[in-house]
Amino acid sequence: MGPHSTVTLLVAVFLAVLAFAGCMAVWNRIPGPGVVRHIGHAGMILLCQVTALALVGLLINNARGFYGTWSEVSADFLGTSFDDGGGQESSVGGAGGGHHRSGLVGPGPLTQKHFKTDQGRKSLEARFTGPASHVTGRAVIYLPPGYKRDSRASYPVVQLFGGTPGEPTTWYGDLNVGNQIDQLINARKVKPFILVSASINVAGGKPNECTDIPGQTPVATWLTKDVRDFMYQNFRVKTDAASWATMGYSEGAYCAVKFPLQHPNLYRTGVGIAGTYESTDPVIRHNAKLLKANAPYELLPKAPAVRLLLATGGRDPEAPPSEIDKFMGHVRPPTAVTKYTTKIGEHGTVVWRNMLPFILGWLNKQVS
Repeated sequence: MGPHSTVTLLVAVFLAVLAFAGCMAVWNRIPGPGVVRHIGHAGMILLCQVTALALVGLLINNARGFYGTWSEVSADFLGTSFDDGGGQESSVGGAGGGHHRSGLVGPGPLTQKHFKTDQGRKSLEARFTGPASHVTGRAVIYLPPGYKRDSRASYPVVQLFGGTPGEPTTWYGDLNVGNQIDQLINARKVKPFILVSASINVAGGKPNECTDIPGQTPVATWLTKDVRDFMYQNFRVKTDAASWATMGYSEGAYCAVKFPLQHPNLYRTGVGIAGTYESTDPVIRHNAKLLKANAPYELLPKAPAVRLLLATGGRDPEAPPSEIDKFMGHVRPPTAVTKYTTKIGEHGTVVWRNMLPFILGWLNKQVS
């Protein structure tokens, strides 16, 4: 009976209603002097507020998918450690090397005043309009230690994709990716990377599976053209495909797996966390041309020389390990896919946050 189960929600509703009804029933029946009655009234008000807030919290968690188990809640609020039972890794296929370069075009560099700094989350944030897609969205960037000291160095990039609903800042807040990679770089466990997380829910609050659907917001152009050009213009980033990777969770995992398969000239590596990789968008599914050009399963037969890591929690009901097994059954060399699962862990940010040290270590071995 986890935080997002129907039983838990019904119990919370029952307790909230019971607390309110109980308070109404005994409000004027508390015996004793005035001080005792006032304390009793305050206690009843507090009880009603606690049960109401618990109900609201469960409703928000059901909508946003923050926590899948009570141990995840405990890890965040009580500071206890979350034990995912350890991870298991397996691989299929094999990929080759090679480098491709991309042109430098875009809106031009921004000045420092355009960026909002969050020191606690190790991030910079800017809002801009992409000249190719005409989409206006946010980009949240992590710069590695030493970036400002050596003006000659250029860096590989991991492009991050969030879920739905979700914001670019979720990577730096709930998943704490900025502080995690900072610690790994300082400990010399991974090479310095630049991270960028841009808005994906730009098509009426949804990502359209990161696809340019005719007549709708060109989400793919925004992410693969405008965001990349924004990074080229404003930061010292490497431009070859071997130096660019993708990483996404939940619905963003679909995008992170799709783009390397679709554009191996732009990305050679991708990580999908707790995702499913079959198209569910009705417009795409009923358009054979769109489906063939964008759905990961349809792109696999092309067997591009890319490396993918698919990760999920062992008890994730939305993205079970069997989904990864199914996907790996369609992989052909030189495409290479690695599977990483935890023994326990459901569909939530605490589980994914705990996976990041392994995932970032894996990316360190793949990205040039």
